[in-house]
Order: sequence, then C-alpha cells, then structure tokens
Amino acid sequence: MKIVPSVLAKNKKSFLQEWRKVAPFFDYAQVDIMDGKFVKNKSNIKPHDIKKITAQHNLEIHLMVKEVAKYIVLWEKLNNVKKIIWHYEALPDPNSIICLNDYLKKKKIKTGLAINPETPLNKVDKVAKYFDTIQIMGVNPGAQGRKFHANSLARIKKLRKKYTKIKIAIDGGMDEKNFQKIKKAGADIVILGHYLQESKNIKKSLNNLK
Repeated sequence: MKIVPSVLAKNKKSFLQEWRKVAPFFDYAQVDIMDGKFVKNKSNIKPHDIKKITAQHNLEIHLMVKEVAKYIVLWEKLNNVKKIIWHYEALPDPNSIICLNDYLKKKKIKTGLAINPETPLNKVDKVAKYFDTIQIMGVNPGAQGRKFHANSLARIKKLRKKYTKIKIAIDGGMDEKNFQKIKKAGADIVILGHYLQESKNIKKSLNNLK
C-alpha cells in the first residue's frame, strides 16, 4: 500500500507547521481544503500561500467543498498538482461529475471521488469508472482524530471486488490497530493525517505500521 500524508489546516500558519513535520519523509502529499459549508471547518488557504513550500513535492488536493467546480479551477493551476479529489455528496449529478472529470483529464490531472461513511456505495456505480481513485472516508470529513467507522473495511472489500482496476484509498482513522486489516481488505492507498501529526517520531511510527 502507498502511504500518503495529509495536511488539514485552517490557515497558512498551521499549514506550515503540519507540512514541515511530514514533508521530509515523503515526496507526495494530500492537501485538504474545507469551505465551512460542506464541512464545518474552513481552510483560509489559497494556492499561492503554499506554492513555494510545496514546490518540491507532488500534490493531490482533497476538496471538502460544496462548489466543486469553483475550487477545481482554483487549485488545478498549481503545477505540482497531480490529482484532485472531491466528494460525491457535494456533486451527485452524473453529468456534472463526468464533465469535471473530462476537464481535469485533458489537463493531465488525475481524479478521485470521495465517499462519506453513510453514503451507499451503489450511489457511485454510474460514475466510478471515470475515476483513477475512489476514496473511502473512514471518518466523517472535516477534522482529524475521529474514530474509524466500523463498516469501512467491508466497504473497501466490496469496492475491491467490484472495481479491479481503480485505485482504492482510505482516509481517516488509521492507526497501528487497523492498518494491516485495511491492507488485507484491499486498499491501495492509505491517507494518514492525525496519526502522523501526533507522532513524536514519524520514521518509527511508519515502521510500526508496517
């Protein structure tokens, strides 16, 4: 499994603190963006705020926002953005999903569709094939440190069986107790936020997972 660190910050100052903690150990990272509408918390961060500090890394942007198209246009302008992920719940219309997918693919940017814990997986049957990644949320989005949803493992297994060529990511609630179970369930990518930020020794914490 590929481990991807996530940085979820409300402002530039906290972003810099979180980024500097994980950046030395990875060359690829996820940046979480919140609008205060789709989720309660809000990120007061713009692409120019992080352009220089993240320049040596490849990024994926996880949009926890209602106005998906608006934020996609804003963030795809960063040259090192390789993937943009948004939530099915924010934009459930299949035609709109396909249009945004086409827009990003033409710009050579990969796409991911995130699904909240309560959303039935069959809701994305019509559009899943257009995405590079389906991102199962192991927690309700918008904050770090929340408890891992018990049904997440079954959801990973179900998606793995149904979509053999799509990458399956799991985001939220991971630790040393469930990491191997997630791997066995069939996840390709694990997004780690709180686990890494709370670590006093990231290298040791990563070895503990493995």
